Amino acid sequence: MTDAQNPDDHTGSVLYEPPEWAPVPGAMYPRATRLEYGEADETTLLATFECYETAGKTGTDEPSFPIYRSTDDGRTWSHYSDLRDTEHGWGLRYQPTLFELPQPVGPWDAGTVLAAGNAIPSDRSETSIDLYASEDGGQEWTYVSTVVTGGTAVPSRGESPVWVPELTVDADGNLVCYFSDERHSEDGYDRLIGHRVSSDGGFTWEPQEFDVALADDESRPGMPSITKLPTGQYLMTYYIDGPKYGGSIFVKTSDNGREWGDSSAIGTPVQTSDELQLIDGPYATWVPEGGEDGTILVAGKTFRDKHRNPVPDSGTVLLATTEMDAMGPWTPVSAPLWFDDELETSHRSVAWTTALLPAGNGSELLQFTSTYAGHGKTEIRYGRASLSAMVEYDRDSSERSVSHSPTNRDESAHRRTRGNTQFISRPTDSTPPAETHHVKSLVKAFDLLETIEQTGPVGVTELARQTGIAKSSVYKYLDTLRHLGYVTKTDGEYATSLRLFRFGQQILSRHDVCEIAKPELQALSERIGETVSLIVEEEGDAVYLYCTDPVAGSPPIEAGSRLPIHVSTGGKALLSHRPREEVDALLEDAIRTVDRQNFYADLETARDNRVLIDQDTSTQLEYSAGLLEKQEYTISQQRANDRIHRIAVPIRDADDRGVAALEVIGSEFELDSQRLQADIVPLLVATGKSIELELLERERGQFG
Repeated sequence: MTDAQNPDDHTGSVLYEPPEWAPVPGAMYPRATRLEYGEADETTLLATFECYETAGKTGTDEPSFPIYRSTDDGRTWSHYSDLRDTEHGWGLRYQPTLFELPQPVGPWDAGTVLAAGNAIPSDRSETSIDLYASEDGGQEWTYVSTVVTGGTAVPSRGESPVWVPELTVDADGNLVCYFSDERHSEDGYDRLIGHRVSSDGGFTWEPQEFDVALADDESRPGMPSITKLPTGQYLMTYYIDGPKYGGSIFVKTSDNGREWGDSSAIGTPVQTSDELQLIDGPYATWVPEGGEDGTILVAGKTFRDKHRNPVPDSGTVLLATTEMDAMGPWTPVSAPLWFDDELETSHRSVAWTTALLPAGNGSELLQFTSTYAGHGKTEIRYGRASLSAMVEYDRDSSERSVSHSPTNRDESAHRRTRGNTQFISRPTDSTPPAETHHVKSLVKAFDLLETIEQTGPVGVTELARQTGIAKSSVYKYLDTLRHLGYVTKTDGEYATSLRLFRFGQQILSRHDVCEIAKPELQALSERIGETVSLIVEEEGDAVYLYCTDPVAGSPPIEAGSRLPIHVSTGGKALLSHRPREEVDALLEDAIRTVDRQNFYADLETARDNRVLIDQDTSTQLEYSAGLLEKQEYTISQQRANDRIHRIAVPIRDADDRGVAALEVIGSEFELDSQRLQADIVPLLVATGKSIELELLERERGQFG
């Protein structure tokens, strides 16, 4: 039995792991359905997938589709039965699908489970999409009919296979089977999507109709996924391969589940406003959260920009829209399951394909896909996430918004996180930023380093859980980092090495102000009994370059911590001696909703009085992992409601330019008004002036 997943663990759980001897690629193409219309409890789910173990060591045995069942809404799973080819004796080899009838169809009652898949002999000479039925919830299966047959099971021009069955019931109560078809190349269709309709529950089928068919001799629509929407319409999601469309995902809608408009129309692309898009392996579902009519979610193999270059979020996102016509806008949302994608693992079977299934009475989402397990094989994993953490709908606004991260966000900050790595999302009210060329492996390596630094000695499993990086990849990254001398390993746990300490020391040595300020800050801290920090500006952030030893009762601050400069008292003190145009530019880059009038009033106060005092309640805004989050500083039980005083003075160079700031933070209880005016402020100002004089002397010594 598979184990339940930690809801915060985006690495998910293993549904099936191929044995060492199993042929490549091991397992892929998962599909799942909920049993909600028959006698089974609604928490009963079924899942299946292509399983290459069943084809034997040489791949010539008769393969079958294993059926897994969950009776706890997808938290744990166990092998339940096997769907076998009882018609041809070839084996069910590729592209299984599961579908529970929501109403009686032909002789079948509501709740009957239908399955379809591609029966293919070991020499791959034929393809046959066959339909099976189970009237006992997926334990016993009966052959019903062959929907369509095709030629050699090779996706190549000149061959004529049929692929990828998908089942639904149309608006008139007929069973419909969709599939990809390569039998019409002589008419200019390299591949097309078509369907056949059955009015008797799948025993007989009407002639084929075309749904997406582009007669240009090169475009290859395929992998249809059908979703019934709450509006009564049907959504078809598919991709178009070939040189013109490159695997881009498209959608069409239908009022009755059979008629999709002009078959030569490509449909509507599934892409963001700045043309980010999922490529290949499409799958869609509808969930009740997010918009007035819920949200449509689409999965794909990789996430790329308009030039087909991979973007850092690939393998971690779905695309979402709350518009039921599926015209968009489409927005990236964090997926329940994060994995190293095809581009990173160099294995095409990764995420081939993905299945999405609402869970938790519609409040959660299950995701199934094939992830790389090493030795050229993929395994089947599943992940689970709360929909409220993925999508949110502002019912007080006419605009619909979809969250970009698994946690609540400050919309104005335009940041989101993956593990401990920050990714900057695009503001919805601005033009897209310049294209980035992030090296994804470097992003992950530094993600691991930052997690190790924050967590302390930690094992591979915990690192995989915290970062969302697959364990097999974590091993590879850590082995490389250890070889280069940046991490150490003791008793199976990894820690950062002293080599990083050397880097930090070299960085500090480039800041004269830090060398000068250290003894001054230590002396001041001992005299006033408070923690004193030195702050500098870097890339629009206030960076705590140095902090004296923490004092009991003071809010926790660590050297290296960063805050957006506009929310830092020390940052504002520093900016009080920067040109107005430079400050404007920093604000524009950092955040777009600053109260400019009050902000510049603070800067003027700091410049005129040489000190800035901010007061706040004990609920402080702290910048952490890319988000503005509220963190309560409780000084003691009696002082839980004390106000926080933050006092800062600027440090200027010879040109009167702010280069740093000194900051003291403490509770109102510790820093009462009398002590502030008589003790803290004069000493802080005097220390700032002393540091400035030493800086000036050093500059004079350097330049004569």
